[in-house]
Amino acid sequence: MKNNRNLQIRDSIRVALSLLLIVTMLLTSVSFNNITVYAYEAKDGVIVGGEPYVKTRVTPSEEAERVSTLENGKPVTVINEVIGEDGQLWYQVKYILKANGQERIGYCYAVNVSFEDESGSVSFSEPIEYQANAAVLAIGTINGNNVFVRQAAGLDGTYMFSLYRGNSVDVIGQTTVNGAVWYQINCTKNGVKYTGWTHGQYIDLIYTNVETDEAFVQGLRDAGFPESYIPNLSALHAKYPNWTFLPVHTGLNWSDVIKAESKAAVNMVQTIADDAKKSVASSEYNWYTNTWTIRDGSGWVTAHPDYIAYCMDPRNFLTETSIFQYESLSFSSAHNVAGVQAVINNTFMANDAPEPDGSMLNYANAFMSIGQLTNVSPYHLASRVAQEQGTGTSPLISGTYGDYKGYYNYFNINAAGTPESVLYANGLSYAKKQGWNSRYNSLLGGAQFLSEKYIARGQDTLYFQKFNVVYSAQLFAHQYMANVTAAITEGQKIAKAYSDKTQSFVFKIPIYLNMPEEAVSFNVSGNRNNYLSSLSVSGLALTPGFNAGTTDYSIIVDASVSAISVDASSVSSKAKVRGVGAYNLMSGTNLIKIDCVSQSGEPRTYNLTVVRQEQSDISYNINSDKYVIGNYITGVIPGTTVNDFLTGITCEEGMVKVITASGQENTDKISTGNKLAVYVNDILVGTKDIVIYGDVNGDGQVNVLDIIKINRNILALDQLSGAYKEAGDANRKGDGINILDLIVVNRHSLGLATIQQ
Repeated sequence: MKNNRNLQIRDSIRVALSLLLIVTMLLTSVSFNNITVYAYEAKDGVIVGGEPYVKTRVTPSEEAERVSTLENGKPVTVINEVIGEDGQLWYQVKYILKANGQERIGYCYAVNVSFEDESGSVSFSEPIEYQANAAVLAIGTINGNNVFVRQAAGLDGTYMFSLYRGNSVDVIGQTTVNGAVWYQINCTKNGVKYTGWTHGQYIDLIYTNVETDEAFVQGLRDAGFPESYIPNLSALHAKYPNWTFLPVHTGLNWSDVIKAESKAAVNMVQTIADDAKKSVASSEYNWYTNTWTIRDGSGWVTAHPDYIAYCMDPRNFLTETSIFQYESLSFSSAHNVAGVQAVINNTFMANDAPEPDGSMLNYANAFMSIGQLTNVSPYHLASRVAQEQGTGTSPLISGTYGDYKGYYNYFNINAAGTPESVLYANGLSYAKKQGWNSRYNSLLGGAQFLSEKYIARGQDTLYFQKFNVVYSAQLFAHQYMANVTAAITEGQKIAKAYSDKTQSFVFKIPIYLNMPEEAVSFNVSGNRNNYLSSLSVSGLALTPGFNAGTTDYSIIVDASVSAISVDASSVSSKAKVRGVGAYNLMSGTNLIKIDCVSQSGEPRTYNLTVVRQEQSDISYNINSDKYVIGNYITGVIPGTTVNDFLTGITCEEGMVKVITASGQENTDKISTGNKLAVYVNDILVGTKDIVIYGDVNGDGQVNVLDIIKINRNILALDQLSGAYKEAGDANRKGDGINILDLIVVNRHSLGLATIQQ
């Protein structure tokens, strides 16, 4: 049931978006044969962020037919904005094809359009007069980037300018256009005050100046609602006095709930969602490759705990549309056939369907009668089937699949497994056992399942079916949906079905222990990866060897080294690296910081300590009858102790020690990257690197860890340098590091041969 749910909801939304595109074309007098007439235009921009191209599509969906492929820098004009099936903002753009000069129109992600003048706007008529004396109904904060402000509510309102995440606005009015809430706002842009209209999805509200019903407010407090719930509930009560708000005291600690709901695959988002909404837990995300663990189908990953917390905090959704995720799912006198039809319009259930006995099933009437029989909201049943079945083409409801002809499973119950043939067989086998040998029987049986397995167990709201914080026998499990926003979007859909919201509704709203004082916000966007994929310094060896997860490194250089060049690159192409380039070195300690800043704005600092030895005119000679003294000191057998090593070294001019690459004295065993340090009158006058061939990771041994490092160097995944690079030339051929060295180290580690030091 849960495994194919996400594919099917995408099908449903795709159909709706296709219809939306047709309507948009009609309204704007657009045809694909001759795209020349527009009802309005918005803003000129250019394509950015393509790798190397950006595809435009017929509808705002990754799976829609491609219109064109545009290179970075391609001029476009934004003429519309739409929320796609993935919940992201898409722009409808027009442009001229380079090949033939023809004009085209298509959709692309909003993040792939950059405006040449971010502070200005392209306005096609004078803005409406600023309403300075308007009563402020709510204080709002813009929660997205490049949010359009229009002269009139609706997508056909003329574009005025854009606001950005964090901008403050005053809400002075509200209306609904095509089922979407629009707010009239007062705001300031570049020091000028404006009045305009903005889509409600892009404004987070705090209600104010509501005429307070003190008795109602006291009733909320007596019931146990926290103060942070009361302003929005009071505003809703002022507008809809027949609504009833019931607190559900879960008795659960807020942080414990978020931790439990953040486990792998419990709550998911699509892979095409904003990266900030995706989990970066070690089991869900690889910081070194910038890839996520796929958890359902081919397009769903575990959601980020912060986004889960935002979706779970009721205070974010106490509006007249989003609150319906808390509506009691029991049957009510407020439900009617017209409302059911409103839910299923533009779905495969809009028309009657044939039953096996030759009769015709009217979906709206069926949901209404079944809702009465099972005491379940028919609106909930209709929207749930629409979500589960998408376009209505699944074999689970065809009645013609394989050995299960004449059986139906509209709610996808027990439909799980891979490949799809197994999924279908499991779902229809369950239907056959239940005797669901007609469409009506399947709808009735699914409704009974929801009633018995969820609603009767206290999971009687969309929220509680998505987040089980009430059915203690299977707490944080027994959750009907994995899509973290499923309750929100389905609740909004049901809200639109009610033509009259002045009726008596009951909302069951959860309350947790130790909640944050204010509603949890989620203002992060973009990729969070701030790891470096490489860090190198003028061919010198870092200590320790580079690893993306390690942030502190050190190098000791001779006094003759007066400058170095630092180079670095990021794991994510969307991150920015600061601090690379040439550096002049002072004698002594030099601290260099390299910052990797993620697309979401989170910095990660890598610290590089470079110790430049003091200039000295003192000459010295290092000699050894046991070791080879050249560019490096070699001939050291793995496992040699420092004491044994030093007995084979002489320096008449001074005293010698072994130090690590970071300058600390080593008294244990010799390893690659150690240095022989010469002191005269307690002054460090020189060093020479020590190499143990085969020991490329600097632990003094030759084993499988070195094999891995050499292999990564050969594959250009991890570059060795300095003493470590010399140690990798294990066959002593002087030809760099190659497969022959890998073989030599492997044979040594297996005890089949010994590397000649």
